[in-house]
Amino acid sequence: MEREVAKDCPACMVKPNYHIFTPQNTESIQLQWQSCFNSFQQYLAANPLQKAFMLRIFVSAGNADDFQQTAQMIKASFSGSQIPFSILAEAPEKPWQVIIEAGFADASQVEVAYGQAGTLNFCQLSVPGFSEYWLSGSEGGASHEGIRGSAAQAFARLKKATDLLQLKFDHLVRQWNYVEQIFGFQQLNSKNRQHYQLFNEVRSEYYSNHRSRCDFPAATGIGVDQNGVTIECMLMKGNSKLKVIPISNPKQLNSYKYGQTVLKGDPANQRKANQVPQFERAKLVTNGRSSRVFVSGTASIVGQETIGPGDVEKQTRTTIDNMELLTSKMNLKSHCPELTVYPEKYAYVRVYVKEEKDIPKVKSICREHFGHVPITFVKADICRADLLVEIEAEKIS
Repeated sequence: MEREVAKDCPACMVKPNYHIFTPQNTESIQLQWQSCFNSFQQYLAANPLQKAFMLRIFVSAGNADDFQQTAQMIKASFSGSQIPFSILAEAPEKPWQVIIEAGFADASQVEVAYGQAGTLNFCQLSVPGFSEYWLSGSEGGASHEGIRGSAAQAFARLKKATDLLQLKFDHLVRQWNYVEQIFGFQQLNSKNRQHYQLFNEVRSEYYSNHRSRCDFPAATGIGVDQNGVTIECMLMKGNSKLKVIPISNPKQLNSYKYGQTVLKGDPANQRKANQVPQFERAKLVTNGRSSRVFVSGTASIVGQETIGPGDVEKQTRTTIDNMELLTSKMNLKSHCPELTVYPEKYAYVRVYVKEEKDIPKVKSICREHFGHVPITFVKADICRADLLVEIEAEKIS
């Protein structure tokens, strides 16, 4: 395992630094990738204390063959590296066909270690009192059993990696679930099964078997164009001072309390109802001296109903309002009365937009609200047919 030892490691939280690398040309995806990757390498060379703990590489892929060719090219660039990364078939905003969203940690403040657990690369970031583990995307890929088979494969690989790292699913704090054609349907045993519901069933099975906590991770469930199911995650393990607290939104019903009216498709033959999504609206992490909050994929939902169908601007503003209420001092204090240091600064924001034509409108609203925070904009299907935008974020103290 490759390890970078911090020279000065204060008893605080990890302070992530996010950077988005975009191509310096608008030519082929091969040339765009080379430009992105060169910029990433140049950044590392110019900032030797900045260590990448996770890379998300968003690519445009018209079909499965295009995706596999692009993925092979990208993986070849990282041959011999143990930096965790995921390749995701979510098209970046035009004119780009590929971008890198990178998270960095300062090695003078954090102990950084890289390794491989099973098929997954990982990065361990440690400060006195706790460690966090970032794992590369666990790919289920194309499966003859469809989305359910792909989800089961992705979870199995994730479980093997956590076992090798002596971690449990109880340590899951943040999870990203990328589901091919998330709002698509598959005919199984004369039932019209939604892809997201098939994923939810596998997730529930793994949580039931391998998670003893009564709460859930913060999570994003979002569509990708290719490659079945990919699961990313961040896990935390620490001493008694480390608190990981689920945060709900007073204006939103928790996803695991949704009624059947908002869950689409037929339940499985052996089920009377569809499986509700299992995630928290956010997760607050604090050690008493610093804090972070991981905001799940958030949409224009009040209660359990979509607000502003067909109106992307209204949906964007409602989503931002939901995020601000969720992470407000008042709301965080109501969940953690002992909290004194608040996560008020956005470390990054990622915006998923259903229709490419809507990205400029959404981008204008987000830039006005979030300012110069690193923001990634990608085209992606949302888990409801009437939702046009979804936003996630991390805030730090």
